[in-house]
Amino acid sequence: MNNIIHKFLPLLVMALLASCDSGNIEETDPDSEQGRVVKIEGNIAGLKSWPLDYDVAVAGFSSKSNSSAAPYAEISKVVTTDANGNMSLVLSGISSDIDVIQICVLNRLRQRVMKFVSKDISNATGRDTIRLNVDKVDASMFNAIQVGIFNGVCSSCHNASRPAGGLDLTDGHSYASLVNHESVKMPRMKRVIPGDKQNSLLYQVLNSDISRSWKQDHTDMGNKERTEKYILQLINDWIATGDTR
Repeated sequence: MNNIIHKFLPLLVMALLASCDSGNIEETDPDSEQGRVVKIEGNIAGLKSWPLDYDVAVAGFSSKSNSSAAPYAEISKVVTTDANGNMSLVLSGISSDIDVIQICVLNRLRQRVMKFVSKDISNATGRDTIRLNVDKVDASMFNAIQVGIFNGVCSSCHNASRPAGGLDLTDGHSYASLVNHESVKMPRMKRVIPGDKQNSLLYQVLNSDISRSWKQDHTDMGNKERTEKYILQLINDWIATGDTR
């Protein structure tokens, strides 16, 4: 009996293998399954200044699926640092559709609100480990507003040479000109009262028609390409947090 089993067992195993395997070797694309890898090192400051509705993150974006000024992240990882602000972060599984990696701010919808560092990775293949070393990055909420809004939108009118309404919003001057500073236009009001947006003139200027009688009606700022609704929300949230710097 044992001789019969030993004789036919190899034939049975071969038959089972033949029925399960077509003999073809299926090729896999390492880029599609595992994706590319980005390793970022640097020093990041200001993470604790953001309220819970925002995250400073390393995120990947695709220009093919995101054409708006505020694209949505295809992949992201929240930035964490040690006690000295040093960061070493690895983001893996980056598909071939993603062509830009950024250190940026995302809201709860994974929509990019502001960017600090950007790198084009469109030429990186699935076999590449993309390395990005950044110097010290000020990722604070106030600096994001300064760089992304005040410098690009507001300082054309509110600058040192001709500060409209006595308000200078250029880098290095805006904070002192805003926080707990009385308005020239409305001396009884302070421009920004940390933690009290309803009584802050900046909030009222951007969210009501209080400045309609001035040279510039600021309520139309939300209709301009560079200052969409999420930008106004960012300023409102900055005032409301009370942690203004």
